[in-house]
Amino acid sequence: MKNIFFQVEPPLRARLLPLVMLLVAFLAQTALAGTWFVKPSAEVPLRRGQGKDYRIVAVLQNGTPVELLETEEPWARIRLASGKEGWILKRYLSSEPPLGQQIVALREEKKNLEQECARTRRELQDLTAANAQTEKELTACLIERDRIKADFQTLQQDTADVVRTKKKLTDSLLRVKNLEASLSAAQAENSTLKKNARLKWFLAGGGVLVLGWLLGLITGRSRKRRSSLL
Repeated sequence: MKNIFFQVEPPLRARLLPLVMLLVAFLAQTALAGTWFVKPSAEVPLRRGQGKDYRIVAVLQNGTPVELLETEEPWARIRLASGKEGWILKRYLSSEPPLGQQIVALREEKKNLEQECARTRRELQDLTAANAQTEKELTACLIERDRIKADFQTLQQDTADVVRTKKKLTDSLLRVKNLEASLSAAQAENSTLKKNARLKWFLAGGGVLVLGWLLGLITGRSRKRRSSLL
């Protein structure tokens, strides 16, 4: 008879346990990251190990910044800014800065905010002045636009007047030419009339002379006839 072995799958809880442990370790490491501070107290000894029997390697003052490396309740392993490492009771650590440092930080933040507020106020004043200057320039531009528009309308009117005046001038020149032509014709006619009048007067004078001569001639003959009769 052959031996038959069955492979039994581990329960789901047993399979997930390593993953859960890794997740917890990751979260714990994440929580340890960052800068921690020593809580207010007289002095906090930094020891080589977990217990009062270990040698003190440093004495920490209130507000000393430290790097939290790991925790094993009730102890915590930390690293100083100098690079020195050791263990202290975890209850002496806080993720919040000391009150004094917070006050200093708040005062500094207040100072920065006041400076920022003053700078913003100056910028607002500059913007207000610039806006007033812009409005002034805009008003001047509108006035200039209206003046140019009025000048343009006047120019259009003047152009129309010039066109009308030019037309009137052309008509007047035409009439003058016509009048000059009429005057020339009248002068020519007048000259002809004068010539004709002088000719008439000449002919009339000649006629009078001829008539006088004829009368004299007739009168002389009559006198001669009377003398012969006597």
